[in-house]
Amino acid sequence: MRVATFSKRLAQLPHLREFLGADEIIHAPTASQAPSIDLIVGWGCQPNTRRAIGFARRHSLRYSALEDGFLRSMKPGRSGEPSLSLVSDPIGMYYDASRPSYLEELLNSDDQLFSEELIEQAREAIDFIIRHRISKYNGAPDFSSEQLDPNRRHVLIVDQVADDNALTFGHAETRLETLIEAAARENPDAQLILKLHPETIQGFRKGLSARLRSHDLHLIRDDCNPISLLESMDKVYVATSQLGFEALLLGKEVVCFGIPFYAGWGLTDDRLPCPRRTARRTVEQVFAAAYILYTRYVNPATGKPCQIMDALRHLALQARMENLNRANVFCFGVRHWTRVNVKPFMQSSSNRIHFVKTVSEARKAGIRKGDQVVIWGTRKPQGLDELLHITQQPPLSMEDGFLRSVGLGSDFVRPSSLVLDPHGIYFDPSKPSLLENLLTATRFSPELIRQAQRIRKKIIHLRLSKYNSEPHKTLETPLPIDNRTILVPGQVEDDASVRLGCEAPVNTNLALLRAVRDANPDAYIFYKPHPDVESGNRKGKVALADALQYCDQVVTHISVTDCLDGVDEVHTMTSLVGFEALMRDLPVTVWGRPFYAGWGLTTDKLEIPRRNRQLSVDELVAGALLLYPRYYDWESGTFTDCETIIDKLSAQRDQANRSGSAMRIGYLERRMRKLGKIVRGLANAR
Repeated sequence: MRVATFSKRLAQLPHLREFLGADEIIHAPTASQAPSIDLIVGWGCQPNTRRAIGFARRHSLRYSALEDGFLRSMKPGRSGEPSLSLVSDPIGMYYDASRPSYLEELLNSDDQLFSEELIEQAREAIDFIIRHRISKYNGAPDFSSEQLDPNRRHVLIVDQVADDNALTFGHAETRLETLIEAAARENPDAQLILKLHPETIQGFRKGLSARLRSHDLHLIRDDCNPISLLESMDKVYVATSQLGFEALLLGKEVVCFGIPFYAGWGLTDDRLPCPRRTARRTVEQVFAAAYILYTRYVNPATGKPCQIMDALRHLALQARMENLNRANVFCFGVRHWTRVNVKPFMQSSSNRIHFVKTVSEARKAGIRKGDQVVIWGTRKPQGLDELLHITQQPPLSMEDGFLRSVGLGSDFVRPSSLVLDPHGIYFDPSKPSLLENLLTATRFSPELIRQAQRIRKKIIHLRLSKYNSEPHKTLETPLPIDNRTILVPGQVEDDASVRLGCEAPVNTNLALLRAVRDANPDAYIFYKPHPDVESGNRKGKVALADALQYCDQVVTHISVTDCLDGVDEVHTMTSLVGFEALMRDLPVTVWGRPFYAGWGLTTDKLEIPRRNRQLSVDELVAGALLLYPRYYDWESGTFTDCETIIDKLSAQRDQANRSGSAMRIGYLERRMRKLGKIVRGLANAR
């Protein structure tokens, strides 16, 4: 399908092709192109759409007006953040009450349109919206009801931007005094609250409240989450604001002084009639028509069309991470060249991130109560307790996640996942980590288990591991069929997981090989060195002659997933390969205390008495891959989920293989990458 527009800005709208299912977007079409065009589009009810409408009429082409959907983004549109929803209306526009719209036509349709399946879908989405407090814009903190009088009813009056098309075309009363006077007259004993529009608060546009002189009401000048605000209200007065419909979702009484899309259906106290709207509708039916049938969604991380629940989950994740990251951050132990790689995982729209080396440096930078200390791994600074006394917050330990990248971290490849742990860190068994607490206490729902099963199958099918830096190929020396075969994965010997999770004598790669051979004298053992050790970046190299004293074969430059094919079991100290083997239902013996030991899934050479819960592999996967890490998509600049990162890593690896670009680099390129990371880190420093 070929779609044309006369608006350059609209033609460049992110994901416009995906929203419309178009193969091509043409800007400023000519008359000679008209026969090959399927649809002309313009933006809303803007005056600049006249040219597009005229072109469509002259050439007998379909025309549709586009506008942001009701679930848009984290920040207001004028911030530049693209929308994840769009409406396409071939009749009018939902906020234009002067004429019918496609949404109005849907709501005036026969009741058969609203099937039980559709209404159930609407109920699920409404429940999710209320539970996760999702609105059109989602970047604001929750409203604190402490500023309200607890002994009075609360009546909310909603401000709008003065030049909003929803007011102009919604026949709305544009004098805010009218709403306030009516609210005061009709609710004499209530506390009146006036909510400013987010774009007014952020200085993008003037609100109706700019015309106010003096009124006895409580003014909310700070931006706040709309759903959390509405929860504290008893009644809501609007001109045409979407907050009125969100109030209906919460069961609040709503008075409309204009004709928004949700007025005229028997749900609101309407001060203006709309005779065209003859049907009586439930809140679920209006929601189903507006949010499901009328609106189109695209997942920003995948760039693909999606359903409403996918969009809601995406917004809920962004809002959750925004709330987690609101505090200013003082980050220790992160080297200059790594800072640009980890900063997005800690960043919000309102915080500042300080990379510091010492406690005195943090004090000079103004660390205060409520700020967050973040430490890379176990690199705790001297005097940490002094800072924690100031912040009154537990520190977060940060490390790579279990599905990291296509390429090594030591080659400065940026991570797709990190963990930030307020209790400890997963590789330190000396005390419980957040992951251990999740595995101990979580009641794994059937939905979560199904999701874990799905990603486990996907990881195995796509042959993914932590780094995905080595080529897929078969072993040069095939494994014997008649012998029990054991894979022994090597590790970085000065890695914290080895230092903290292992005990002498088995705390080096050679010692592990010796122990495995002593315990399995007749097995066929093959040893795979760690990719970081193979590359020369990290410590742990075992001389070939020394290794072959205890193993039958040493394999290099081959993916660990290929090594797991056909193997009978895995022996490891604390390597993530043991976890990857468990996902493939292989027996695993651990000689240290990794995060996946102690749950009844492995043969453990060292005890972890406090881990006394029996887990299934899927419960382990759910905790380690779904609940514990943070996933970040570098293309869209948004947080995302495990399944999306799996698809992204697979695509990146396949692209690297197709293009012939090396996933492992040499010394000179490593130095150039390091310099580049330092320069970008300094350029982005705040």
